[in-house]
Amino acid sequence: MLSFPRRFALLIAVQAALVLGLLGVRQLTLRTGQSVLLRVEPIDPVDFFRGEYVVLSYSLSEVQSRWIEGPPLQKGETIYVTLGRTGRFFERESVSRTPPKDTPTFLKGTVVSADKTHCRVEYGIESWFVPRGKGPELEREGRRSDRQLVAEVVVDTQGHAVLKAVTVEPKRPTSTR
Repeated sequence: MLSFPRRFALLIAVQAALVLGLLGVRQLTLRTGQSVLLRVEPIDPVDFFRGEYVVLSYSLSEVQSRWIEGPPLQKGETIYVTLGRTGRFFERESVSRTPPKDTPTFLKGTVVSADKTHCRVEYGIESWFVPRGKGPELEREGRRSDRQLVAEVVVDTQGHAVLKAVTVEPKRPTSTR
């Protein structure tokens, strides 16, 4: 049996390994993943309990049931959204219940609400923490008709996404493929 000091040291080591492991996964995605630009819409600039951040909504977050084969999607289900480039931005090309094998750029998401016709999906890139006082400003700028919010997201080969940056830029005409 281990002595108290050794058990305590082991407990601390396990906790440190868990924290470093969680950070390591994100860093691995940032270093090895592909960077994509997504159009984004701000929803809510402040949460007094978690700090100041902007909740982001993507067009990729709304999925119609008719876009995917089989029964309607259920809450908690994992889906995969294949991304294709349209000008500078990436947009949804297809949706499936299995990871795509023929494309390197896709997002893995979780259905957070669903009914018979559509569902809402989250990818883990829906919150962007900002310096104090900048949330309302970012939201205001993103809602201007001549501006748009752009999210730079890094996606690895497993579909995991890390939000790298959110910027405000002038709206440009959308291009077609």
